[in-house]
Amino acid sequence: MLDTELHEDLEEIVTMRAIMCVEGPEALQYTGAVTRAVVQLSEEAPEVAWIDAKAPRDRAAAVEALYTALHLDSAHGPRPRRLADAENLIVAELTRTPRLVVVLGAHELRTVALEMLYGMWAHLVPGKFAWVLSGRSGELENVLAHPALASLQSCVYVRHRVPEPA
Repeated sequence: MLDTELHEDLEEIVTMRAIMCVEGPEALQYTGAVTRAVVQLSEEAPEVAWIDAKAPRDRAAAVEALYTALHLDSAHGPRPRRLADAENLIVAELTRTPRLVVVLGAHELRTVALEMLYGMWAHLVPGKFAWVLSGRSGELENVLAHPALASLQSCVYVRHRVPEPA
């Protein structure tokens, strides 16, 4: 039932290019729920860019993870040394090809990394990609409660809580 609801809401945020949060008690639950919902997306859905937040805690690491997830290393070679240059390539790719960006373990990200991702979604490529933040219950809420992320938190369209395993 929850997987069906999650899948339907995921289809909606992909269509609307909105933001969704999926929270669960452990990584296995929220990651599994998001993965199952993404696999069920229609063939017309945009390509998925998976980001594991365990590595990209700060802005530089988040840029590296997004650069790799968008396969820009194949098209442009290694990530440029200047973050601004890499961010420009990311923005160009997201503008050219709509995506679904899924951040697993988003509660691990630092505020500056979430601000950068939100800035891309809201200002640099508005209306071009949907975004799923998944993370541990309570911890993801605490991260999004930081005053610097108030705009991001207010733009979350759908929230899902994955229940504790039986």
